[in-house]
Amino acid sequence: MGGTDVVGDVSELLVRVLTEAVKDPDSAPVVELVDLVAGQSGGGQVGLQLFLYEVTEDPSARNRGPRQTLVEDPVTGAVHQETRRADMALLLRYLLIPVGGGPAAQQHVLGRAMRALYDDAILRAAGMSFQAGESLKLRLAPLTLDERAKVWWAISQPYRLSLNYEVRVVNLASRDMSAGAPVSEAAVGLGAAGAES
Repeated sequence: MGGTDVVGDVSELLVRVLTEAVKDPDSAPVVELVDLVAGQSGGGQVGLQLFLYEVTEDPSARNRGPRQTLVEDPVTGAVHQETRRADMALLLRYLLIPVGGGPAAQQHVLGRAMRALYDDAILRAAGMSFQAGESLKLRLAPLTLDERAKVWWAISQPYRLSLNYEVRVVNLASRDMSAGAPVSEAAVGLGAAGAES
């Protein structure tokens, strides 16, 4: 389950992956997280800008049932069952924009980034607010030119060469939980209680 830092952690992870991908012995392309609404633009140095433009609930992960876990009270040693509402599954959408240099340099750095995100389309990150075993799935969003232009129009910027990536399933932990009575015995059964065969 991810804490409230999970969105920032995903952005930080993408910057690290992309920075490693675009390393070049002849130059040092820069990868940075930007706010295009504030009007930032790339300087003369070749690099990539990563802009988070949409955070939404992932519809493919809706209606997940509550999670039930057994928790031991550290003082009494009693085992209680906790029921926690399913994590909110997020879908993050990013623009990946090449900057600096000429068109050839921008296309080169964009190609390196695409290869890295294709090769590592499933990311796992240690030391971040992700649950052990949790992974992020990256996908180049299949947007038409018109749909991409609408993204640029929405942030009041002229259209530029860019890629749209989706990151899913980012889990944001719910604080909604309830504790059940202490577990006194375990039982496994099939069918309805009291039903006769």
